[in-house]
Amino acid sequence: MDEMTVSASATLADLSRLLQGYLNDGAVGVSLAFSRGDGEIATVTSGLSDRARGIPVSPTQLFKIGSCTKTFTVAALMKLAESGAVDLGTPISHWFPDLPGAAAISVRQLVNHRGGLPEFEYDIPMTLDRIWTPAELVDLAFQVGGQTAPGGPAVYNNTGYVLAGMLIEAVTGQPLGTYVRHHVLEPLGLENTWSPSTESFPQERMVRGYYHRPPPAADAGSSVAAGAEMWRMDGVLPYSDALQDSSDSFPFTAAYGCGDMVSTPGDMVAFMRTLFGGRLLTDGMFREMSEGRVAVSFPGTRMRETGVGLFQSSYADRLLYGHQGSIPGYVTVMQHEPISGLTIAMTSNVGSGYRMSFYASGLHQLLDRAVGIILDG
Repeated sequence: MDEMTVSASATLADLSRLLQGYLNDGAVGVSLAFSRGDGEIATVTSGLSDRARGIPVSPTQLFKIGSCTKTFTVAALMKLAESGAVDLGTPISHWFPDLPGAAAISVRQLVNHRGGLPEFEYDIPMTLDRIWTPAELVDLAFQVGGQTAPGGPAVYNNTGYVLAGMLIEAVTGQPLGTYVRHHVLEPLGLENTWSPSTESFPQERMVRGYYHRPPPAADAGSSVAAGAEMWRMDGVLPYSDALQDSSDSFPFTAAYGCGDMVSTPGDMVAFMRTLFGGRLLTDGMFREMSEGRVAVSFPGTRMRETGVGLFQSSYADRLLYGHQGSIPGYVTVMQHEPISGLTIAMTSNVGSGYRMSFYASGLHQLLDRAVGIILDG
């Protein structure tokens, strides 16, 4: 066995122990994949994909990836811009003439969190069997949220990504998932990623998700930043200190282009390293995503600056670029570190509506240590 093989084996063993520690702290299942440059994608898994049936997590099982969907949506939008079908500076009133303030909002601002659009995520009712249309999500946002002038500070916004998906469908005449598949997934050979709100997918490969919903603290404020629960779970799951199965609590159609996708860490690593390697988009389109960033302040996250579909985040005292996602019962993070060429993705099937909870934030602490193991030994 040569020295490089010994080193790689030691790294995988250390990562396996790290994941086991995460389970010991209360997680259920976790999957990790990484590569250095264009090297082999290594995957490590631990724990259970289904507690009731005792099924272990495997590398090809699917996790809900939440807002990591946004990077795929933007990549699809950039392919349209690359072809000349969409100009990112065009006011969105071209497609949405009846949307309030649309004449002042550019296509670019839909996806850089600076469109000033109202938000719907914290107010959407968890109606388990409801099939949402994208237009209904936008209507809900304007019913429950406030609109501000575009071009101001970056404020995390899902509504812009719903509109971006609707725009892609309007321009192409295809369902969003179909366009993403034909122009992003298939060209990269990604066979374990789907958009369930607009295409069928192998549901039998999904891991179950588990949600921690303890009674709120007495001093919890009414806003998410002050400690309130992110999602409206009343009538869906009771308060409990025990983890509860939340696999079906957030309909895929309620997430659409801002968070509906399912994938594996291996596919996410393949996607991210191709994106950063310049093999998916032209240099100009990738710079639209990665440059022109502005500072953000999102409590309970590692995100420091936002571009378009990509955030600069801090892990292991390094600046990485990518996205994170959270949806009831699932947390995901996918990142690229340009200096070392490390691309890494992790998925977990536990989550919480309380941002600072271990079940919501523990995966990010895990990524700190995983990056350190891979890069520092």
